[in-house]
Amino acid sequence: MCEANVYIDRGAGEELLMEKVDRIIPGEENNIFMESIFGERRVVKARIREMELVHHRIILEEVKEAVGARGLEIWLEPDTDHGHFHEGEEVSLKLLKGYNMKADVTVGLQDIKAFVVSEGDKREVNLHEHDESKNIILGHEAEGLIQVYVNEEDKLYAKLIVEIGHHHHHGLEPLGLPLEIVPSNYSHARMGENYEIQVLKNGEPLTGAEIRATYSGTQNRDYPHHLTTDSEGKTRLYLTARGNYLFSVSHDGITSTFTLMKSF
Repeated sequence: MCEANVYIDRGAGEELLMEKVDRIIPGEENNIFMESIFGERRVVKARIREMELVHHRIILEEVKEAVGARGLEIWLEPDTDHGHFHEGEEVSLKLLKGYNMKADVTVGLQDIKAFVVSEGDKREVNLHEHDESKNIILGHEAEGLIQVYVNEEDKLYAKLIVEIGHHHHHGLEPLGLPLEIVPSNYSHARMGENYEIQVLKNGEPLTGAEIRATYSGTQNRDYPHHLTTDSEGKTRLYLTARGNYLFSVSHDGITSTFTLMKSF
């Protein structure tokens, strides 16, 4: 007997979804195809949480699209492929609007404000029109870590940590945004390692937040990774691709992104 009963957790405990399943195929965008020995077929949007094959049980966790998951978001991308800027090099960033790191040129950016935070000092910077994006030109910044963030109408936020020079591993303070994604310990992120982030709402950890994560060049229409924060507002992603990663969270009508700079 190779079949198993499939259960799903929709947030209020496990419930039986299908009996005597002998075929289960995970697909794209969190779609799971199931077929039972009776010929019943079903597709659900979920991910496999646990497989208890000795007890003939498979437990799924329902994937719900977060509020605004298919809405628009803004994000920052560095104009470099090296994961950092060299000291003395002009620091140039692109501000884009769309979804899943795919810019939508049909939508505009309105009431945008951009800021740079370095060693506790914050200053507002200008944005410049450039093809399909707006650019932030910071000029020649001193060696170290700086944080850049942008907000549009106090509903969409984007943040990026820029490394100038090499080997800067000291921690950075949160910016105090209404909704903010913060790396637990800033360091060079490498493919094949876990990367931990924390979500803060008005400076406090946000438990149970749904985090979307994607990477440069993804072919998926939707975000390929969906994570949930723990009691400390933290979660981890195992990095499997080269290039920049984007993390996005939506809560109470606000969407906030964080771009992780990585080399290609």
